[in-house]
Amino acid sequence: MILWKKPAPAAPKKTAAQYILGVSVSAEGAAAAMLRDGKVIFSAYEPPPAGGAAASFPSAVVSAALEKASEAENVILGVQDMAAVAFCGKPLAEYARLRSEWMALAPAGFGRFMVTAPGAFVKKRLGEGLLARELAAVSWGEVPALTLYPEHQLACAASAFYASPFEDSAILSLDGPGEGPAAAVCMGSGEKIKVLRELLHPDSPQLLSGALAAYAGYGGEAAWELFTAPEAADKERAGEFYRRIVSELAELREDGSVRLSRRYFSEADGMRPDLPRWRKLFGLGPGSGGELEGERLDFAAAARAALEELVYRLGAQAKRLSGSNNLCLCAPPELKLAAEGKLKAAGLFVNIWSQPYSAPESKAAGAALAARHIYFGIKRPATYPRSWGEPVKQELPEESAPPFGVNPPRPLSAAARLGHAAYFWLYLTPAAAAARFSTPGEKAAAGSERASFYVARARIYAREDLEGAGAGPAPR
Repeated sequence: MILWKKPAPAAPKKTAAQYILGVSVSAEGAAAAMLRDGKVIFSAYEPPPAGGAAASFPSAVVSAALEKASEAENVILGVQDMAAVAFCGKPLAEYARLRSEWMALAPAGFGRFMVTAPGAFVKKRLGEGLLARELAAVSWGEVPALTLYPEHQLACAASAFYASPFEDSAILSLDGPGEGPAAAVCMGSGEKIKVLRELLHPDSPQLLSGALAAYAGYGGEAAWELFTAPEAADKERAGEFYRRIVSELAELREDGSVRLSRRYFSEADGMRPDLPRWRKLFGLGPGSGGELEGERLDFAAAARAALEELVYRLGAQAKRLSGSNNLCLCAPPELKLAAEGKLKAAGLFVNIWSQPYSAPESKAAGAALAARHIYFGIKRPATYPRSWGEPVKQELPEESAPPFGVNPPRPLSAAARLGHAAYFWLYLTPAAAAARFSTPGEKAAAGSERASFYVARARIYAREDLEGAGAGPAPR
């Protein structure tokens, strides 16, 4: 953490190297990454705070990233000396998505609202000026000369492709919703990234994989351990579990697009599994960890097979659309491991590369890489040694000062919870009812009638896609 006072120069400093600071704030935690001439020289993250508080700006990590850049140049650098600060995602667009969900689900989605509201309001404030104030708080009152906002899926795709050794590649980004898309099929060539297909939230491969792993007994960060479980004890029973997963829990199309069943996933509760219905479907309750045996072992084997099939079909679609022999993958650990199964054995791709960062850091590094290659148009090097893009992590000392930003994370107080509840019941619910009354929507087509659940986009990302924090939210 930089603790000394920065001297005021007569003019802005110029460095021979280009520095880009990447920042990410999400439910998984907040992170920062420092890019020097296209190489990640620092990355670290702060875990999400306890007590129900939303992740806030990672002041301590950003300060440490600036210190790392200062050490590299042997001169004190602040955010004004960065070529750009790249924030992962468009915070106002993400807030608008969440607000639309609240409106669509009110009044049934009160529980979902209370869980997501703290983070959503932080994103709204970051998009409306809090980001600049937080950066000024860690950099002697300076504000960045340029702030960019690459989309969530673009940052994830960039973290995988630009760090890879490939000149061209298909890209699968399976990292969650952000502004709306829960997954994307892209292709990269040189410094360009083109998005081809998208799956919209809540039909998310990540949600499905997390739910299956948790029900098998590997919840949260232990989801990857699903792929360490032994083989099925009864293959016939495992086959029946598999059939129910791919036909009842989710509709899985040949092109890899997927739709989660609203019968078994509760929209009003953030697409959490409806446990009583899962018990009835599979004839067993959720696992609680420990060694698996019997029918629980068979369920874990079926879940693995379903995830391997899902990733295989997504990979096959990426191959058809891109024609590349290479695949870059940005996904949670359990889906990366799923790619090591049927997809790898099928030989559709000569090379498969998984982005090397943990989730929060990948978004920060990917945002910075997208800024360098898409906004500034800087070409990638002619050769791609595999060491490129590997983060140099720095553990923050435990005795370091606490984050000193203008909006430090605090446990959600009773008054804040009451305010959120009042906002939901006194504003959102009546507004949602009025909207449904004035503009009755047409009944959506049944999922089984659709050949694919993808949204076709076919757009090469350009400079203007990184500008702006997203469409402003509706008035409150």
